[in-house]
Amino acid sequence: MDSIFGIGTPELIVILILAGIVMGPNRIALTARWLGKTTAQLQRISRNFMRQINTELAAADQNGELRQAMNDVQDLRRQLQDLRSEIATAATQPIEEGKAAARESQELLKTVAQLPENNNTIAPPQFSQPTDLPRPVDIPDDPET
Repeated sequence: MDSIFGIGTPELIVILILAGIVMGPNRIALTARWLGKTTAQLQRISRNFMRQINTELAAADQNGELRQAMNDVQDLRRQLQDLRSEIATAATQPIEEGKAAARESQELLKTVAQLPENNNTIAPPQFSQPTDLPRPVDIPDDPET
């Protein structure tokens, strides 16, 4: 009995002593008797409730409905696990392909950087400069301003 409604054991003892002083010895006995009867009734209700739940579960289990439901839940868990693994592999495959492509491009860049500059067989294209460009036109200022 650690705490009841935030009231610890010492506080509960003080409250019971004060209640005993206020109520007197006759009313304490009546109150204790009433608390005992109420506790017994609550325990009886709890036992009957648990007994009824157990009989309902046993009746449902006789038809195999409970076992079938548990098997369905286990099948769903397996399917969920399979789906998770498929998603994980589907996500890792493109990442690995991207890493492999990056490694290949780095290797190609290294081999291109090692080629001597004199042996370039492909020359950049030469563009000719246009000679007939239009001349700028002089536009007079706006007379209305």
